Amino acid sequence: MTNFYDFSPVQKALTTARNISIALPKQLDHDKVAAGLSLFLSLKKIGKEVNLLCSEEMTVRFSHLVGVDKINKEVGGNNLVIAFDYIEDSIEKVSYNIEEGKFNLVIQPKEGFPPLSMDKVKYLYAGGQRDMIFVIGSASLEGLGEIYQKNKEVFKKEKIVNLDNNPNNTQFGGVNIVDREAPACSEIIYELLSKLKLPVDVDIASNLFHGLQRATHNFSSPGVRASTFEAAAFCLRAGAKRGVRKPLRREEKKGESLKPMPTEVSAARPPDLLQPGGPEEEKMEEPAPDWLEPKIYKGNTRL
Repeated sequence: MTNFYDFSPVQKALTTARNISIALPKQLDHDKVAAGLSLFLSLKKIGKEVNLLCSEEMTVRFSHLVGVDKINKEVGGNNLVIAFDYIEDSIEKVSYNIEEGKFNLVIQPKEGFPPLSMDKVKYLYAGGQRDMIFVIGSASLEGLGEIYQKNKEVFKKEKIVNLDNNPNNTQFGGVNIVDREAPACSEIIYELLSKLKLPVDVDIASNLFHGLQRATHNFSSPGVRASTFEAAAFCLRAGAKRGVRKPLRREEKKGESLKPMPTEVSAARPPDLLQPGGPEEEKMEEPAPDWLEPKIYKGNTRL
């Protein structure tokens, strides 16, 4: 496939979509995280309600990507859920009242049980439907891990935009944009942002550039094509900050480590073995008495 993508179904869906999810696979790399974050930040800038999902925790290796702290495991929704540890038969009554414009949920424990501890209460959103779901870099829905297994009702095919460069992609979306020749998912996201004229700032451009750079081994892999360099140029023109790598240190020689120079030996005072009269001084033979006298070569010549 060439880098021609039909984004018209995506553009049409975006005009009416309000609540959008972006899902990343369990098997992560810099390219997929960078691509997801770039789309997330761009959709936020046009006023969409967006959450970025991944079943895996983000590690320090992704910390240089802008917005990585926004990735979470909860699909979210419109229903506010108050969760806490429950001991069987420990609650006498749950009720609510409205006072001075405040909704108060009252949880009354049974006699003999301690009151609910405030620091053990968690709040989350659930039960809501998403208008649109982008899945980036996953060959199948199962590849998303827990966020799919726990929310299968949310991942309805007609709402899914499947963006990937994996040759084994199962085409599970309502819209499938799978470029098996693309060296990076970040290149596909670049095309999406560019063709749909979605906003790109310095942070978005920097994320995309890092994704392209890491996926292509600094643009040296065989899969790099002209459109890859066009994507990189687009990012640089948008102000992408290139990460400057520190020069590699030479590998230290293996084996015995160097020992410090003895105090009696220094650059100002050579070792004794080089000093006249030193313990290891080599004895030189005296030259013959006639060594310096001129010599006359006599050869045998036949006339």
